[in-house]
Amino acid sequence: MKKSIFGALVCAMLMVVVGCCACRSAQKNAKPLKGTEWHLIQLGGAEVDMPLNVFNIAIAEDNSLAGVGACNRLLGQVVLGDKQAISFGQVGTTMMLCPDNAELEAKFVEVLGGITHYDIDVDKLILMQDGVIKAILKANPVVAEVK
Repeated sequence: MKKSIFGALVCAMLMVVVGCCACRSAQKNAKPLKGTEWHLIQLGGAEVDMPLNVFNIAIAEDNSLAGVGACNRLLGQVVLGDKQAISFGQVGTTMMLCPDNAELEAKFVEVLGGITHYDIDVDKLILMQDGVIKAILKANPVVAEVK
């Protein structure tokens, strides 16, 4: 009798865990990684409150990266791997002197260079380095999709 109760509990727990994982990975209305413009809302655990026209990135179908920091254009190539692995590699920037938020822009570019994995939670792109959340970006409501 004890074995059947224990077995039933284990099965029920597995169904809950598998069900939660399935829901998480197949969320309805989740924004696609590619073709969405993502706006920075958190960097290194600190909230970022910037206008929607700065601190954005977008990944095109050909895995090219385009975006803008505080005032400089960002560009590069993204490498995608198994299990939501991602690498931004060396992110290039234009060299304009940004009067405001230059340090934040430098930190953003630095963080992108170290990212190893990502997750998407409906309209949020979560960027991680070795399991630690380094940045969170939100789908930019101003620009529906980028080609």
